[in-house]
Amino acid sequence: MVEAPTAPSVPARSGHPRARRAFLLLAVVAGLGLATGAGFSIATIRHVEATIIKIQVGPGCTGNCLPDVQQKCAQDICDFLILGSDTRAGLSRGQQSQFGNTKTVGGQRADTIILVRVDPVHNRTVVLSLPRDLLVNIPGHGMGKINTAFDYGPNTMVKTVSQVTGFPINHYVEINFAGFENLVNALGGVPICVNRALKDPLSGLDLPHRGCYNLKGYAALAFVRARHVEGDIIPDFSRIARQQQFMRAVIQKAQSIGEIFHVPSLIKAVQSNLKLDAGLNLYALQDLTRKLAKLGQAGVQFRAAPATPLTINGVDYVQLIEPDAATLFSRIIQGKRLGNIGLELPGTGISPANITVKVFDASSGGRAQTVYAFLQQAGFVVLPIEPAPAGFSTSEILYRSGEVDQARVVASYTNSNLLLKQDATNTTGVDCTIVIGADFRGIEGA
Repeated sequence: MVEAPTAPSVPARSGHPRARRAFLLLAVVAGLGLATGAGFSIATIRHVEATIIKIQVGPGCTGNCLPDVQQKCAQDICDFLILGSDTRAGLSRGQQSQFGNTKTVGGQRADTIILVRVDPVHNRTVVLSLPRDLLVNIPGHGMGKINTAFDYGPNTMVKTVSQVTGFPINHYVEINFAGFENLVNALGGVPICVNRALKDPLSGLDLPHRGCYNLKGYAALAFVRARHVEGDIIPDFSRIARQQQFMRAVIQKAQSIGEIFHVPSLIKAVQSNLKLDAGLNLYALQDLTRKLAKLGQAGVQFRAAPATPLTINGVDYVQLIEPDAATLFSRIIQGKRLGNIGLELPGTGISPANITVKVFDASSGGRAQTVYAFLQQAGFVVLPIEPAPAGFSTSEILYRSGEVDQARVVASYTNSNLLLKQDATNTTGVDCTIVIGADFRGIEGA
């Protein structure tokens, strides 16, 4: 596995692209949940609690608080609003040289907006991404991009998101600019596999070939913020797909047994870079972690609000595609099957995070294990390897009816020369099954 490039030693130029880091909630949740379950004393947990900024909630709160956060979750079904703040306030001098300061980048925006619905009643967690340039009505301020609602305060953001989606917001999590690199580094980096070279000089992304990399702070930041990658048709939509892929990899990393050794670093990384609503504590995060662990990768579903680009008076926005968006929001809230709505955005391929794969080992001589590990690190949901049924000996990809696009994505990560074949019998419960035989020549380019 290649170690991705580290941050350049020379100061970055002003006007830096803003980081997208709210998806690391799942790493935060996993890390803090592990901490509270890893033998830490009550005194230690209370100490950590005291270092995290809490925002008051409830109808009677005053000041910069969250009166519209509904603290009580219905039937243990909880909706978390996760925001990534691009504020430069509080950055160290070194961080200001890299990311800018309050003079060069004023105010704050929520450049990553994610809703996480933890639904133990229906045995799933849904992670819903909202495009930052989504054109919406901001309560009390008229029409504008959804990310600018944050500049009017966190509660305006809560009201805006709830109004757009119909979700009751039960908990609020905000991760600041400085926390991203610290958190990734505390995890020891995040392994990720890609199916093509990814380069974006503006963000600093430089993955020169397909294959696997261990992304640490700077490189991970570049991976998730990149908006000028060659081959992307609609950059912001492609970025959401990469963020979903990265989230899968974060979950995989955080769930590995060895990550318990990084718990103290995780706590240190987030404790001064995190804001929670006053009703959310480490014990609640621990409970959430346990629920996520029980669900496993297959129980976490990723979706993006269906949207399409729109230009008004020379300003680029995106707008919801209806009735698809309303249908998706309703199905999530009601616990119904989501179908294919929100799996992919226009001009953007399906993210590996939204594809479930089974691996058949057809006497491959260990090649199936290599493919299994690669697909996991590429962000796919990969079920345990099974012996191939009788009659299978050559490498190929089987797919369910209507899932040929998913099969093509799997092929693009493994070997584009593999035969794609529709097969209803051997794809039960998955999108695709990849058969690996002794003839498999290896991952292309890896």
